[in-house]
Amino acid sequence: MIILQNLEELGRLERVVPDRAIVEDGEFNGRFTVEIASDAGIEAIKTVTSSSDVKEAVVEDLKSPAPSPAVIMKSAESPGEKEEERRSPQRTEKVEKGREVKNIRVDISRLDVMMNLVEDLVINRGRITEIAREHQMKDLDETLNMIGRSVSDLQNLMMNIRMIPLNHIFNRFPRTVRDIANREGKEVEFIIEGGDTELDRSVMDGLNDPLLHLIRNAIDHGIERPDVRETAGKPRKGTLLLSARRDRDNVIITIQDDGKGISAERVKRKAIERGLVFEAEAENLSREEIIDFLFRPGFSTADAITDISGRGVGLDVVRTTIESLKGTIKVESTEGAGSRFELLLPPTMAIVTVMMVRINGRRCAIPVHNVVEVASLERECIHSIGGHETILLRDEVLPLDRLDDMFGHSERTDILVVLQYQNRKRSIAVDLIEGQQEVVIKPLSTVVGTCRGVSGVTIPGDGEVVPVLDVNALIKES
Repeated sequence: MIILQNLEELGRLERVVPDRAIVEDGEFNGRFTVEIASDAGIEAIKTVTSSSDVKEAVVEDLKSPAPSPAVIMKSAESPGEKEEERRSPQRTEKVEKGREVKNIRVDISRLDVMMNLVEDLVINRGRITEIAREHQMKDLDETLNMIGRSVSDLQNLMMNIRMIPLNHIFNRFPRTVRDIANREGKEVEFIIEGGDTELDRSVMDGLNDPLLHLIRNAIDHGIERPDVRETAGKPRKGTLLLSARRDRDNVIITIQDDGKGISAERVKRKAIERGLVFEAEAENLSREEIIDFLFRPGFSTADAITDISGRGVGLDVVRTTIESLKGTIKVESTEGAGSRFELLLPPTMAIVTVMMVRINGRRCAIPVHNVVEVASLERECIHSIGGHETILLRDEVLPLDRLDDMFGHSERTDILVVLQYQNRKRSIAVDLIEGQQEVVIKPLSTVVGTCRGVSGVTIPGDGEVVPVLDVNALIKES
């Protein structure tokens, strides 16, 4: 893709075989042919097509008598393969025609409409199942079982269609890394692993900018100049790893460098200077709490403003974007050894498992991945600190929220639900736990607007509209 982008700067691409979409997906044998209309000359094209990842590039002028392709890039080739291709110039075209039948390009907006229809089917299936249970009609139950299987298969198919390999955005970064490293006078070996890991398109669309921020920061703040690394006993060339892997139902993306790491003392000093924390309080903060200041809006440890850093825009944007994707980000850093940023993302944002609870007789849903545990609410363990209720649970003091402003005051809150976001916990009091179920979460409409502590709504089988708690927002406000 980088080679194609570079060629486009030299002229107009007339033809790419196999099709550009196939090259983009990486589903080809490592060889592709490009015809380009350009006045740049063969030497310029040769320069653009020369790369350590290219085994061979053949550039020929189509105005010459030989009817050979303009550009051929090969990553592997058996003896005599090139000669066979010249004897059978139609072979590649036949393969391409076959592929065109098997692969079609669909606008993402159409997939979004189809996904919404499938989600409506899932909601209505649950509603009809509830009605059938009330009337106890055997024939209707049997029919619903068959429909249920079909809807489930359709749901899984649609989810898989929307899944895209992360290589679609990972492959954009090698050139960025090379340009920034050259500009900063640094040597960087950029490694990509797990690019075939798939993620829902709706989640992937928002990932490019956060990953770009983290990669730029790793080169600018993390990896040292070659002479500095050599003095510290490190290889002159730094290593930057971008990897992805599947962990249960989530996707974990890691950006790791072997640079100088994050100086907690420097971050603490900047936080005190900006008035984010008093000096006496700062002495009692853990390293994790100090590093967390990096995610505050406008915070920067850079001494000078450059086109890469120093403006105080970066990690706060990264965290905000990742949270909007219902994901989390955590940092591990060792001074002198490097830093590691880990993004935990859901494979899809549409269908999630929730715990259904009732507060003051009203139902609400809590995403299961935010629930740590459920326990009995012991009255004698409730205390008041600074005018706010807290509860002592296994030698841990947790803020207690009854959500009266959302659901009204309840007199029969007997159950405690402990929630967690990143390293912070909070508990809420509920009346009843109804159980877990897989639901479709819909965003609040533009008519309703935003509501504190609510990330969306869902409609279970009985047709009731149920709010879904935004645990991240609740805990951040505690």
